[in-house]
Amino acid sequence: MKIAFSLLAGALLSASAAFADLLPLPPLPSERSLWVNFEILPADRSQALPPSLKQIESGRLQAEEATIEGKVYRKTSIVLPLANGDRRELILLLAEENGRVRMLGFHRVLRHKDAPEGKTTVFQSGDPNPLNGDVVQVPRDTYSFLALFTALSSFGPQAPPAPLHVWFDDAPVAADLVVDGAEKLDVLGAETSALRIRLKAHEGKGPEATYWFGEQPPHALLQYRGPGDFLTAQGETVPNVMLRATASSEQVRALLKN
Repeated sequence: MKIAFSLLAGALLSASAAFADLLPLPPLPSERSLWVNFEILPADRSQALPPSLKQIESGRLQAEEATIEGKVYRKTSIVLPLANGDRRELILLLAEENGRVRMLGFHRVLRHKDAPEGKTTVFQSGDPNPLNGDVVQVPRDTYSFLALFTALSSFGPQAPPAPLHVWFDDAPVAADLVVDGAEKLDVLGAETSALRIRLKAHEGKGPEATYWFGEQPPHALLQYRGPGDFLTAQGETVPNVMLRATASSEQVRALLKN
């Protein structure tokens, strides 16, 4: 019995270690969906947006549940209407594992009339993955900048620093996430309290980004400054951008309750 108990304890410890490098599962409101409309601005106000982004007036970011082959995943998508009537979309899946989330990959789509063109990148980290496409081997804790829009909404003001890998320039880069205090932002038509979270590559060898989330649950994204690889078409140069929320599902729900 002692041997059996020791083996069981060892298995539980191994399972805990396997999930320790993943970010906590973010909350969703009772409606099971959270969206934010945003405007796209240059990260540096002295510089203009590149032509490829000037044709995008605004976009919508949405986090929701999706069921694939009987299993529930956390889906994050961004929709970008273009001036010529086309639409760029980036769709990614996060799998829940013991109260934490692992990124499975993403699908990039250009919708031109009724003929969408797309490419899927599959993050392979040793576990089953329902996505089919170009497979890349990545560390288990690899997330894209867009995935962090959803995953970081689980953070509170006392969250400890979190090491992870961020998907940048088609490769995972070691980085750290740090809660960097709170501040007031003029967004959504009012002054709003925001929690600021910074991402910085190890030894300064890679990208940096800053995320601002509402201090109150479900901690909707309010602002972002960093690489805009989720806005550009396949193969385009990735600029640094500023995204600022212009409307949110939580704002609309609050108005409807009053």
